[in-house]
Amino acid sequence: MNPAAAAGGGGGSGGGGDGGTGVVPCDGLPSAAHRYTFDGEGAVVADTVGDADGEILGGASLDGGGGLALDGEDDYVDLPSGLLAGWRDVTVMAWVARDSGGAYMRIVDLGVGSSGEDPVEGDGSVGRSYLAITPSTGFDVRGVAALASDSGAAGQVEIPTALGLDDGETHQVAVVVDGEAADMALYVDGALLGRVAVGFSLSAIQDANNWLGRSQFDQDPYFHGRYDELRIYDEALAGCAVEAAWSAGPDRP
Repeated sequence: MNPAAAAGGGGGSGGGGDGGTGVVPCDGLPSAAHRYTFDGEGAVVADTVGDADGEILGGASLDGGGGLALDGEDDYVDLPSGLLAGWRDVTVMAWVARDSGGAYMRIVDLGVGSSGEDPVEGDGSVGRSYLAITPSTGFDVRGVAALASDSGAAGQVEIPTALGLDDGETHQVAVVVDGEAADMALYVDGALLGRVAVGFSLSAIQDANNWLGRSQFDQDPYFHGRYDELRIYDEALAGCAVEAAWSAGPDRP
């Protein structure tokens, strides 16, 4: 099934070739600012193109085969704070396979909560500013969604869809924030699922807690599944570029 056909809500949908104001040529992708291929073993997630190595917490470790499995109980990756500092645009792209789990677990969540940096689990912290992708929600359409806010839940903008990621397959998910267009777009497997206007700049997101698998909202569950790659670009990729990345697949330049 074409992922675009399963979209619901958000700011419209279309094929992966639909782009925003991004000017990235589609016959070649730019280098990512940060790239994590999950190679090796142990608890360090190396940034292969930058200097922002992450740490795996909760007891999980790299499997030696280019992947990271999180158990949905307390495993997550803590990336360095300030990854978005000084950026007007961003594209966050991940290749993941979801296992079981409840609504609002996070594939990625860049932001901060009411308890500040590195909150203790169980302290009731709630999200204050964030950019996030979740594989399922409690919205009327309960599939994969992009979430962003500069002022907590009251100021949240979202792109909800009806597309589930519960088929056991690896999927590419990507959220694009375009500062010039003042919008956010969500893609799955190269297809644009929705676009929504954003009334605040990327600089309004205080990314003190840059997490894979954990939410800025303490009550949300941890992600249960596998990561094959994460890329963070300091520009808003056009839809055709996201589609080209999907076609090329993970773990390739």
